[in-house]
Amino acid sequence: MQTKKVIHRHHPCEAVMLLMQRMESNPDEFMLNSSSKWHQVLLTVKKRIDGDKDSLVILEDFECEMLWNKFKAAGKKTFHAFIMEKILEGDDKK
Repeated sequence: MQTKKVIHRHHPCEAVMLLMQRMESNPDEFMLNSSSKWHQVLLTVKKRIDGDKDSLVILEDFECEMLWNKFKAAGKKTFHAFIMEKILEGDDKK
């Protein structure tokens, strides 16, 4: 009889929660480019998501996944605002 592996997920650490709150309140700070103050953090989280177990060893896998998913959601909001701005600029030129 095979047993299923049970994954126990705990609450994320305070630092992860703070960073996720920051992403929600200031999504424009979280662009994946070198001018972003969060650039190195985001790259390290991405490396961990991609399987580099030597990156962010202090965080659990689920914490890194939470951060990356939140980053993508915040990025989509910022991208949407950027696209809307460009559309409106185009309408103004007519």
